Amino acid sequence: MKKYFTFIFIALIFLSVLLLPNPFKKELTDNNLTSVREEDTGLVTDSEADQIANMPNPAAKYCEDSEGILEIVTNKDGSQFGMCNFENYSCEEWAYFNKECDIESDAAKIKAALISKGLDLTGMQVVIHKHLGKYIGGGVVPASSSAGGGYFFAVKDGTDIKVLADGNGSIMCSAFDEYPDYPSYLVPECIDIAGNIVTR
Repeated sequence: MKKYFTFIFIALIFLSVLLLPNPFKKELTDNNLTSVREEDTGLVTDSEADQIANMPNPAAKYCEDSEGILEIVTNKDGSQFGMCNFENYSCEEWAYFNKECDIESDAAKIKAALISKGLDLTGMQVVIHKHLGKYIGGGVVPASSSAGGGYFFAVKDGTDIKVLADGNGSIMCSAFDEYPDYPSYLVPECIDIAGNIVTR
């Protein structure tokens, strides 16, 4: 009988603990349900997502603040990038933002690379038209006028620049064999070994 009363007593204590309100339990209401879910899951709220989506692209803003005109370029695969256009040249917006678009210094390095290939550039200047950070396209023109001249396409690796193609005739596809990712934005077409035009 004593065991029976002990059992009843313990059962009553257990039931009373279950039925009493828990002071440590956070009550979920419509107002705090969202914040509890955010704390538990780390999810972004709709208002935070709207703020992120409406944040200006810092590279685009830097371009416009530098009096450049931003142009959105769409690749064949649908991907996009921005070009920051100035009067005489353009730079990919993030390359420009990250100070990787050093027109004067890179033009001097390209000129040195062309001279090391045996070209006589007396009275000629190297002009960078499009600088994508790693990939560069432009021309070699007479310093006294903008008429005539040729093209060059180069790749920048750290502080070094390698000229892949140069001349004033057809651009050979084989020049880009080591760099299959060379942008079609810079070289949309080239000539294969058989003399066929290849759209890149």
